[in-house]
Amino acid sequence: MNRLDQVLERVAKKITPSKSEQNRLFSLISKVEKIADNIIKPFGFEKTISGSTIRDTWLSDKKEFDLFILFPESCSRRVLEQKGLELGKKIMKRLGGSYEIAYAEHPYIRGKFGEFSIDIVPCYRVKSASCIKSAVDRTPFHNEYIKNNLKPAMSTDVRLLKQFCKSLDIYGSDLRTRGFSGYLCELLIIYYGSFKNLVRRASKWKPVVFIDIERHCTVRDPQVYFKDQPLVVIDPTDPKRNVAASLSPDNFVKFVKACELFVKNPDESFFEKREQPIKLSELEGHLKEHGTNLILIKFHRPKGIVDDILWPQMRKTARRIKKLLESHEFEVLDSYVWADEKFGYIIVEMKKWELPEKRRLVGPPIGSDTHVREFLKRWRDSKTYVENGRWVAEVERRYRNAESLLDEFFKKTEKELIGEGVRSHIAKGVSKGFKILDIKGVEKLIKTNRGFSIFIRKCLKRDIIQNNS
Repeated sequence: MNRLDQVLERVAKKITPSKSEQNRLFSLISKVEKIADNIIKPFGFEKTISGSTIRDTWLSDKKEFDLFILFPESCSRRVLEQKGLELGKKIMKRLGGSYEIAYAEHPYIRGKFGEFSIDIVPCYRVKSASCIKSAVDRTPFHNEYIKNNLKPAMSTDVRLLKQFCKSLDIYGSDLRTRGFSGYLCELLIIYYGSFKNLVRRASKWKPVVFIDIERHCTVRDPQVYFKDQPLVVIDPTDPKRNVAASLSPDNFVKFVKACELFVKNPDESFFEKREQPIKLSELEGHLKEHGTNLILIKFHRPKGIVDDILWPQMRKTARRIKKLLESHEFEVLDSYVWADEKFGYIIVEMKKWELPEKRRLVGPPIGSDTHVREFLKRWRDSKTYVENGRWVAEVERRYRNAESLLDEFFKKTEKELIGEGVRSHIAKGVSKGFKILDIKGVEKLIKTNRGFSIFIRKCLKRDIIQNNS
């Protein structure tokens, strides 16, 4: 047995659920199914259990599954949402667990029972995955395809791929992670046959990689239709859908590079997630080396808003903040967003965060009589003079530092913020309270919030492969 096979064998033993773990999970699933049947059958609805647990591709640290309640297409969206929540609550109460209402494309129940998490999601029972009425409607078709095409011997390979992606922090198709979904991992193993073959082939990937397992893509011009998507894997259940659509170009490169390094030097460390908080000395060194400073906007996270809604809104709001700062002549190097259960954070790395008391406004040439009169009238209370044949005014700045600009900007009402380009959920969170933190505030947050500290290190370090550095 060569070194690569030895490494994979050792890793597989660590990440494969034990018999006792499997028994506990399947016992709970059986209980949930019985309770669900008793509650939904009187209404004529059906259900299906979804997720990697059913496909036997789940990792030992993942204790969650999904229960989908299938509604007929004749039901209105309003009925589906209201009845779906009502039935989901009844199931969780009968189960004796806790729950909350979460919001994605439509509301659903996010439940907790002991060590297990259960999402109870209403969806439509449609004829095919290409006729969906909501994004979750295609899940039952994915279950069926994997059941029929993933050979039992491939389960271990899927687990290896998932753990490999987890160690790189690119496992998940959610809009926070923008990485590899579990379904995508399963399809890649089906296509390449094994994890070993996949990493060898992927180590040579160059965008755009196009994979169509069923050879049924109906898109006329894939390069245009799937523009800016480095990996295209056509959904076997939907000929116009790219399963890898959410994979960011950055994470595509990270995966390819990791495959290249792993093939050259197989090691178990490629499957270990090493999350290191940033040291204050590291932060100080980075800021000094780059001549930058950090400013952070901390706001209340709206309750029940899932990451797939929150993170895109934070990113778009961060871009709006960048434009705001630059319009006042502050210089932004980069911006980052992060959130935990209570708060959202927008971090701006500034190249120029303080400005002189006055700014120079270059006006019209001295020979433009009308424009000169208008210029001098407008700036009559400011110092004006001629330089290189043009009138110049020295105007007092309203904002000399970036913190004061941001503080005044976010003091606007929720409606005003939305009008200024701040996304709705961010505006709502900010309206409930916000703080503008300077570097000292950021350092304090690093000391008290481990998750934030780990995140900041990843952002500033900028290594392609974080865990093997």
